[in-house]
Amino acid sequence: MPAWLSPLLYYAASMLYIYMTYALSQSQTPPLWFGADAVERSVRLWLYTNSLVAGGFLLFAVHRGGVGVFSWARKHLLLVTAAGVLAIFSSMGTTASLPALGLLMLTAGYFAGGAHYVSAMTIPAPYRGRFLGGAITLTVLIQYLLSSGGKDVSGYLLMLVLLCLSFLAFRSFTALDARLQTAANDQSSMDERNVPPSPRFIAMLIVMVSCLAALHGCGDIMALKHYAQFDESLFHDTARLFFPAGIIAAGCVADYAQRKYLLSVTALALLLRIISLLTTNTQDMFFLAQSTEYFIDSFCIMSYTLYFMDIAPLSDKPSLWAGMGRTLALPISALSANVFALILDNFSLPGFMAAYVLILALLNLFFYHAAFRDWLEIPAYERNAAEVPAPVIPVEPTGAPIPAAAIPLPETVTASGDSLAAVTHDLAYYQQKFDFTRRELDVLTGILEAKTAITIAEELGIKERTVRFHISNILKKTGLTHSAELKLFLPLCKK
Repeated sequence: MPAWLSPLLYYAASMLYIYMTYALSQSQTPPLWFGADAVERSVRLWLYTNSLVAGGFLLFAVHRGGVGVFSWARKHLLLVTAAGVLAIFSSMGTTASLPALGLLMLTAGYFAGGAHYVSAMTIPAPYRGRFLGGAITLTVLIQYLLSSGGKDVSGYLLMLVLLCLSFLAFRSFTALDARLQTAANDQSSMDERNVPPSPRFIAMLIVMVSCLAALHGCGDIMALKHYAQFDESLFHDTARLFFPAGIIAAGCVADYAQRKYLLSVTALALLLRIISLLTTNTQDMFFLAQSTEYFIDSFCIMSYTLYFMDIAPLSDKPSLWAGMGRTLALPISALSANVFALILDNFSLPGFMAAYVLILALLNLFFYHAAFRDWLEIPAYERNAAEVPAPVIPVEPTGAPIPAAAIPLPETVTASGDSLAAVTHDLAYYQQKFDFTRRELDVLTGILEAKTAITIAEELGIKERTVRFHISNILKKTGLTHSAELKLFLPLCKK
């Protein structure tokens, strides 16, 4: 069985668990708890459920592998799910079903936290966007087939699906987590590629995801109030299928050029969403607006999820950061929708659009500025094996490899002074071949001159940790694991 299949099925199952639980909350919650108005009820219920799911993400991050009631709940996920579903159906229409719904939401978040952790640790970064696109597409299609017409889910069918998913979740997570622990124990301590992400980069991601989620929530409440004026019979179930189409497109955009265009495309999608709402004035354009809504939402979800999943394998707390994007986005988007709902009627539309565009423009300006990216220390991804040229290793006449210490290095690497022009020419070749940045070339020069990280940091006027970060990126781009290999590999890659 392919190594990616088990994580994909586990992730799809976790997302299906969340979607089914959301469907249950929509169909079983009495209106009086969250208001009589349909829009008001939707956004308040959304805040309640999203906050609990985010709480489940945090519970997994804190208690993974620990002891106590949450570890017991993970091992007995089937019993917890059964108790929650039965409590909801037995107390339907009463206030007792609200805490039962909360129990299911926490369980769904805990389940999904494990799925994000496993996916971040098992799927290589260059394929992670398409992996998420495939897993979520599988989830949406199954949900669409299980529901009657894509909307209402049978209560008994929902209960059966949740029980089956909880059983599969425990079996899958136990096997995958054991495999991850074994891989972590076997990892070589000489691998210099794994440098933890800088606090500045993590802080930037938190700000970026929070801003995107807040804008997303404002757009959601605008959409709810805008669509309330149309006849619900105009809604076509097939519009939901634009979401898997969008999530696959978002995954391809994310994997292209190492996430280079993901933020800009997401910002453009959020802007187009508002424009589509403002231009939908007739019944005939309702289906087009709904399809656009689902398609654009997928890019936001991909951005929230992927940026933090990328830094999880590099950090010392992968279970925390793997699901942090969804942990932040879920409550923030719902909270912004509730706040904006209170002021929407008295809010100036031109002022809102100006602030909307300004925030998106500033995010892109800072995130894509070369000097700012260098200051953030944004890590590079490991290249595919096919993209890294294999070095030509000299051999003895008997066929045995010559020890690295016995191989004389080219003059351009060891010489200085008169050979400086040759060294510069070689660095230009390496930059073109491996796409090194200017700062990475400065660090590489120091490595080839046999300087330590501390010495390089002093000469360049940067921190030693920043030097090690650049060494990590150089090694990922060349496919090596230690800086000592660069002296041998780089001259031979020209042959």
